[in-house]
Amino acid sequence: MLLENKRLFADARPADHRADAVANRSEGDSIMIPHGESLFAPGLPRSAAYRVESGALCHYVVWPDGTHDVIEFAFPGEIIGLGSLAEHVSTAKAMVDTRVVPVEDDDLDQALSNDAALASRMSAANDREFDFLRRRALQPGLRPVLNRVAAYLIAVAGNACRSGETHVTAGTEGETALSSMLDIPAVDISASLATLRANGLIAEHCGTYVIRDFAGLEALADA
Repeated sequence: MLLENKRLFADARPADHRADAVANRSEGDSIMIPHGESLFAPGLPRSAAYRVESGALCHYVVWPDGTHDVIEFAFPGEIIGLGSLAEHVSTAKAMVDTRVVPVEDDDLDQALSNDAALASRMSAANDREFDFLRRRALQPGLRPVLNRVAAYLIAVAGNACRSGETHVTAGTEGETALSSMLDIPAVDISASLATLRANGLIAEHCGTYVIRDFAGLEALADA
């Protein structure tokens, strides 16, 4: 759902202090988010998923091209903050004074196993994260070529990257196709892929790019 009213986003305060508050609390402690502040925001470390105890949160994403989408509104009893990347790509802003409780990993895993609707939301969150990375990689002129190529490879690798596998197929596009897709000169694509191979981040086998060091490639993509 594309938002027309951008005041919702303009009024949100930075969430850095909120992330510190979360980090300093043990799981199970409730967290109060005052009206207008954010529980989490893009670029902040993902520390937990949260169950809303009272109040309401607007969960939205600002895509790399500047457009905004509301993902959901979270009300008491609902879980927010699902995903698998190390950092958030979306924002959860308190619409009123809101209290949440971090959900322990074991409890979340059990809930995902027993609740098909929640598992579907987790899958959608994972897809959204990688769509964000893909869109960011496709944005011309914003980031160095090497970082954009790394972000694209991570994005197309999809959910397999989170399974702990050390060798993940990231796509079959050749250098010419990547050049056209990312709007980057072919010579720069070739140089970037050579750099990634030389640093042991990827390998190439029969035209397929294989991620050998996901953590290293992700760090480069996020730089």
